[in-house]
Amino acid sequence: MPTLAAATPVLGVLGASGGLGASTLAAALAVAATRELAASGLPAAVAVDGALGGGGLDTTACVEHQPGLRWPDLAGVRGEVCGADLVAELPRCAGGARVLAAAPGAPPPQGVVSSVVQAVRAVAGLVVVDLAGAGAEPGGDGATEPLLDACDAVLLLVGSTPRHLADAVAARTRLAARLPDGAVLLVVRGGSRSRGLATALADHLGLALAGCWRDDRRVVLDAERGRAPGEGPRSGLASLSGRLLERMAHHRRAA
Repeated sequence: MPTLAAATPVLGVLGASGGLGASTLAAALAVAATRELAASGLPAAVAVDGALGGGGLDTTACVEHQPGLRWPDLAGVRGEVCGADLVAELPRCAGGARVLAAAPGAPPPQGVVSSVVQAVRAVAGLVVVDLAGAGAEPGGDGATEPLLDACDAVLLLVGSTPRHLADAVAARTRLAARLPDGAVLLVVRGGSRSRGLATALADHLGLALAGCWRDDRRVVLDAERGRAPGEGPRSGLASLSGRLLERMAHHRRAA
């Protein structure tokens, strides 16, 4: 996966429906990417909370107890942002990934969000944005739109029930208006559903299938033990994250 750091891509993760685990997947991707990047001597990945008004990505990543900058701390930033200094002040997962999370308080304005994302992108090995609330919903907070606009690609996480499918169609339509063709890839969430169903969903939505996320009790166990998603041993989510990152790297090379 060394190609990930070549152009410092920004990868978005959007759950078409609530409760599918988009924040968990975003954190796991940052953890997995940092592990691979470190093996090549490259900078760590940064996971960015897209729900600027509340969020809680630091809780998902099990770093909520750590001091460090959150989005409200950046609301008064003016002028050029030093990415290296900023990243150094972010909470850090055990594996080395950094987390820029939301917290109670006024979110930064749109211009600051854009400056911060570009500054982080300049020094990180990969930026993974949890796109919950990041301008994907109609009437969403306009201050978060730069997060979606900065993404080179988006993993759209969908479920497999009829309601999930309706949500997926709506999310796909909104993303199509903001991203170029081929920039949105599908991840299907579901217990023991067959890959045939996932392929059918991908065909229905007109998206390339990046992977399937099976339910994994280790995700809950890791959280109970204070581990970030995908950080524990024998994690199925870590394996999935590695495959998704390889898929995204291949997608970038083919683009």
